[in-house]
Amino acid sequence: MKKALIIANLGGFVEFLFDDIKILRSMGYEVEYAANDKISNWDVYKNKLIDMNVPIHNVDFASKNPLSKDNLLAYKQIKKILKEGNYDLIHCHTPITGLLTKLAARKYRKSGTKVIYTTHGFTFNKNASKKNWLIFYTIEKFSSKMCDAIITINNEDYEEAKKMWCKQVYYIHGMGVDIAKYADVNINKNEYKEKNGIPTDKIMILSVGELSDRKNHKIIIDAISKLENKEDYVFVICGKGINGGTETYLKERAKELNVNLILMGFRTDIPEIIHCSDIGALPSIREGLGLAGIQSLSAGVPIIATDVQGIKDYIIDGQTGFLCKYNDSEAAKAIKKLSDENTRKSMKENCKEMAKKFSMEISSKERKEIYNKILK
Repeated sequence: MKKALIIANLGGFVEFLFDDIKILRSMGYEVEYAANDKISNWDVYKNKLIDMNVPIHNVDFASKNPLSKDNLLAYKQIKKILKEGNYDLIHCHTPITGLLTKLAARKYRKSGTKVIYTTHGFTFNKNASKKNWLIFYTIEKFSSKMCDAIITINNEDYEEAKKMWCKQVYYIHGMGVDIAKYADVNINKNEYKEKNGIPTDKIMILSVGELSDRKNHKIIIDAISKLENKEDYVFVICGKGINGGTETYLKERAKELNVNLILMGFRTDIPEIIHCSDIGALPSIREGLGLAGIQSLSAGVPIIATDVQGIKDYIIDGQTGFLCKYNDSEAAKAIKKLSDENTRKSMKENCKEMAKKFSMEISSKERKEIYNKILK
């Protein structure tokens, strides 16, 4: 039987890769998974992989700093895995993992092993710092010659990848969203809000995502504060903090500006909470695609979002929401427009139709076609 290795930086990333495992198995491949397993909720994913009879390898990636000494150890671990695995396909994800894996797999490519790299959002973009461009653009372009295909999940990255040295570059509609899960929700909106401590008499703006600088939640707080009737809004964030500093800052910022803020932490009922919301918010500084945005669209909820990377692929001004720059006054204007119930209703069907383009069925079909083409 042919063998494939899927490799990512953190163990939990496999949440987005289960469909790839199924696709490759349907093509006759035995699939193994490698990642750094030092995450708090790893047991959930580990048990699912064990139930699927997927062999697991630990690699001690340092995902934030490519020059970390830990990545020297990770490189040695990858080389050992590849030497013992005798793989026909290696599919790597995210920049540092991709670089180390492509370096380690060079000699195996000469023997016929195929190497595919999926970027889930280049770290460099039009708003990135010069340092990011210097480090990550250099890494991506240098390593692009060491793989057989690059898969991108947004149009901006697709255009950048085509300028690199890899000859086969593909665009897919993300890793797929279970549209029905977010569209077909039957709840009493006010009852559910009351149950979760969310005021029923305010316009609810919802952001789903980790509490981090990259998610940039603060601009929504700042934008609400500039509205004359700011007391009519409540900003709800679902997501855990990467560190306590961001959570503390958001609480203090909201208190200082007298903005209603509710931090709900990690939630397992995101579809229901989305259906409670009136406006979605996706103010990220960088976003490969932004699944939370597509999930909101699936429920017919229009979004205020920053004009970056993958977000631009599905937020169309006046149709599925409004785009803004890193400027809270622009976000305030967008909030004001979407505060009108008739405006939101007029966008509802557009939102749902847009979300369907990023369904699991479409993404799965696109990935299977790429696998067939590369592995023929």
